[in-house]
Amino acid sequence: MKAIEDFVMDMSLMGYSENTIKNYKNTIENFFKYINKKYKKVKDEDIKKYMFKLQKEKNLSLKSLYRHLSAIKCFYSTRKMKTADSIKLPKVSKNLPVFLNYGEIKALLNSSENLRDGVIIQLLYATGLRVSELCNLNIKDIEEDKIFVHLGKGAKDRVVFIDENTRKLVERYIKTRKKNEEALIINRDGERISQRSIQNIIRKYAKKAKINKKITPHTLRHTFATHLLQNGADIVVIKDLLGHSNLSTTQIYTHVTNKYKEEVYKKSHPLSKKGI
Repeated sequence: MKAIEDFVMDMSLMGYSENTIKNYKNTIENFFKYINKKYKKVKDEDIKKYMFKLQKEKNLSLKSLYRHLSAIKCFYSTRKMKTADSIKLPKVSKNLPVFLNYGEIKALLNSSENLRDGVIIQLLYATGLRVSELCNLNIKDIEEDKIFVHLGKGAKDRVVFIDENTRKLVERYIKTRKKNEEALIINRDGERISQRSIQNIIRKYAKKAKINKKITPHTLRHTFATHLLQNGADIVVIKDLLGHSNLSTTQIYTHVTNKYKEEVYKKSHPLSKKGI
C-alpha cells in the first residue's frame, strides 16, 4: 500500500526513532490486513472493532492498546484525515520513571571496561540524550562543550551541553578513531553503533555495578533530568535540554523528586522513625 510507504517516509522526516517507525508500520499493516478496506473507507467503528479484538483475543494491556491506537491516529493525521480522532481509551496510570541515585550512577560510571563504553555511559548521563540520538551523533556535531542534536524526536533540533571531564573523555576517544569515520560511536567493525548494542552495554555494566533495578539507556535520561531538578534547575530549561515539546511531559520529574523527598524525610526525621 503506497499510503503506508508514504507514512513511513513522513515519520522519518518528522524525526521519529527507527523503533517507533518499525512498530507503527507493523501496527498499520496488521490493522489494514484485519479490516480489509482501503484506508479512506475506514470508519471509527472499524477501529473500535480492531481495538476490541486486540483486547479480547490478544489480551493486550491498556498501555499496549494506547500504542496501537496512537499508531493509527498518527497514520490518519499524516493523511490529513480526522479518522480515529473521536476514539478514546481510559487513562493509563503513569508509573514514575526509574532513576539512579548518586551512589548508583557513580558505580555505573566507574564500571566500564574500555574507553568507548565509558563514553557511552557518561554521555547518556551528562546530556540526557535518547539512545537513538546518541547513535546518530557524528563527530562534527560536537563543538567544545556543546553537542548539536539534529532531527531528534519530533524533528526538533537542539543543543545540549557537556562538562569538562566528559568533553575530555570524548576527545580521548575520538583520538583513537580513524579520521574518515563520521559516526561518533562505532562498533567493533568500525560501523555506527546500534541502539540494541548500547542497550546491551548498559545492561552489562548495570549488572557489573550490582544495581538492583531494571536499567536501560532511558534510565540515564531519567537520571539526568531528576538530578538536575534535585539540584535546583528550572524545569523549563530541563524541558529544552530533553527536547520535550510540552512542559507537561517534563513535569513527571517533579513527581519523582517529590517522592524522593518524601522517602528522605521518612528515613531521616526522628518523628518519622521511632520518635524522640
